[in-house]
Amino acid sequence: MWLSVYNFLIGVALFVAGGVAAIFSREKSRGKIFFLFAAAGQFFVLPGVVGTLLNGGQLEMPLYFSGPIGTAFLRLDPLASIFALVISVGALLASVYSIGYMKMYKGDRASLSSYYFFLGLMSASMLLVVTAQNAILFLIVWEVMSMSSFFLVGFENKKEDVRKAAIYYFVAMQVGAAFLIAAFGWISAVSGSLDFNSFSPFLSNSGDVSILLFILFFLGFGTKAGFVPMHTWLPRAHPAAPTGVSALMSGVMIKTGIYGIMRILLLAKIPDYRIVYGILFVSLITGVYGVMNAIAQHDIKRLLAYHSIENIGIIGMGIGVGMLGLVYNSPMIAMLGFLGALLHVVNHFTFKSVLFYGSGVVYSQTHTRDIDKLGGLSKYLPLTSLMFLIASLAITGLPFFNGFVSEFAMYLGFVKSFSSNTLSMSVAALLGLSGLAFIGAMALLCFTKVYGICFLGLPRTEFHSIPNEKEMTLLIPMGVLVIVMLAIGLFPWLGIELLRNVVMQFLPAGSLDQFEAVIPVFRTMSVVLAGFLGLFGFFFGLRTYLLRKREVAVFKTWDCGYQVGSSRLQYTSSSFAQPFLRLVAELVPQRIKVEKEPVLFPETASLESHTQDLSERFILKPVIRSLDNFLNMFSWIQSGKMQQYIIYGLIFLVFLLIWIFGVR
Repeated sequence: MWLSVYNFLIGVALFVAGGVAAIFSREKSRGKIFFLFAAAGQFFVLPGVVGTLLNGGQLEMPLYFSGPIGTAFLRLDPLASIFALVISVGALLASVYSIGYMKMYKGDRASLSSYYFFLGLMSASMLLVVTAQNAILFLIVWEVMSMSSFFLVGFENKKEDVRKAAIYYFVAMQVGAAFLIAAFGWISAVSGSLDFNSFSPFLSNSGDVSILLFILFFLGFGTKAGFVPMHTWLPRAHPAAPTGVSALMSGVMIKTGIYGIMRILLLAKIPDYRIVYGILFVSLITGVYGVMNAIAQHDIKRLLAYHSIENIGIIGMGIGVGMLGLVYNSPMIAMLGFLGALLHVVNHFTFKSVLFYGSGVVYSQTHTRDIDKLGGLSKYLPLTSLMFLIASLAITGLPFFNGFVSEFAMYLGFVKSFSSNTLSMSVAALLGLSGLAFIGAMALLCFTKVYGICFLGLPRTEFHSIPNEKEMTLLIPMGVLVIVMLAIGLFPWLGIELLRNVVMQFLPAGSLDQFEAVIPVFRTMSVVLAGFLGLFGFFFGLRTYLLRKREVAVFKTWDCGYQVGSSRLQYTSSSFAQPFLRLVAELVPQRIKVEKEPVLFPETASLESHTQDLSERFILKPVIRSLDNFLNMFSWIQSGKMQQYIIYGLIFLVFLLIWIFGVR
């Protein structure tokens, strides 16, 4: 038992060692050195992780510290293992991708050294976050994760907007950490222990204290995950960070927030019904709000960041369905909800990483993230175009792809909820079904815009050089993840079997039959999909056979007089999304700026549109303004006179001495 956890720790240490080794390596080999350490780490991390997932149970190892930490356990149970699997594989793929992507920064020795060092530190800290079972140790590695990702977000710190985004991200993470410190401090005080297992009696008593504790934990972990209204750091941090980091943050790091919520839920066992409906409501708002704002974006990475918010909402809805099943004693509903949520954690990692990696290829070749300046890239980047298309179809929840499987499980959970005799549960299920369907439809609209404008049609601006796909390290991570997406999409029981022991942790004892009962549904789904593909292949082959000796003349269809291709006649992202944005103008307000000569036919004209985030407008900015006004009331203290500052110090020392003697 100890040996497996010990090997896991060696794997964690190898990620850090890879970052340190990269500092002392030659510039050309720096990325390869880090990759070798990350690959070696897999041999130590994955055996224990996969073994725990497949066999159940838990592995643990005590760590002995002096001072307030004391004995801290590292525990690898199925819940920790599924997140550790995503983290470890995600970090490995990011290391491969970085070999090619970071060539853009050739010659910047100091920045590249810091990049690989903090990438290794971030990967290692994420692995420790999901295994640490001591409150203080958890908070320490949580802060290491936040700090290392802060330096990665601010990698291009010479740019003012990047510095602002990094500072914004840092402040948001500290606000979230403050809630976690309060929650862990409170529950450690009442339980008399720092070990997570000792928290269970105080989280499961359904009293007001347990509800307040759960809210504090949800605010802390929800800030990292990106639930509305704690989401505002995502659209700032993801565009600022290098693309390999963006993929790791969006596909992996924000899931540590989901892990934290599920860990607390696992300790709480059966939550209070008020918490359940609260999480369902927040998750529904998060999903809808995220996808609506994504449609309005012009920056491709900012758009993908809002889709991360949307998918966090979907995962939260799955967790909410599972909690409903627990509260109303329905193991089948609970099983479907948790299964859908956990499978979507894995699925979102795959397709969102591919989408970010694809956007990175586009940026590395065109030097722009502005969707309206792209176009026609499928001719130059055919493999990237194909894999980006597959990931786009997956994120919209269409059949044949993995996103459909996890959302289908949630749909089943909502439908099963109607069989209860509880009005509130039926209303929640109706809202959940409607919200999930709306999110899927809007995601399809959004990625039709993204793929159509970026990869189809004609280039809207001249490229600095002809885009190409010569750098294979940018394509390999996408190819691996696309294979996983198709495997889960066509053979969904593979992913479901992998999650068996994780889901069973949340269900009452004796609920294995409920899990077994749902597997035939997904096997049937696989047969239907395979039959459809076979039918398509048959007719396509028949067509090819019948036309093998005939010439097929290609006729141009009627084009309404459009004869000469011009990029100026194509849709822009704004014009494509405008009909929808008019319908939701109150929820996604836009600032439109038009500049043109005051004549009938101006020679030059321009139009810019920018969205405003309601959370920033009505929550964050008023709070910041009030705080600024409050602090300005004490601006007289900072006079700039050294004598006055010395007096402040003396006054503080006097009060400190009085307090010390008073305590004695």
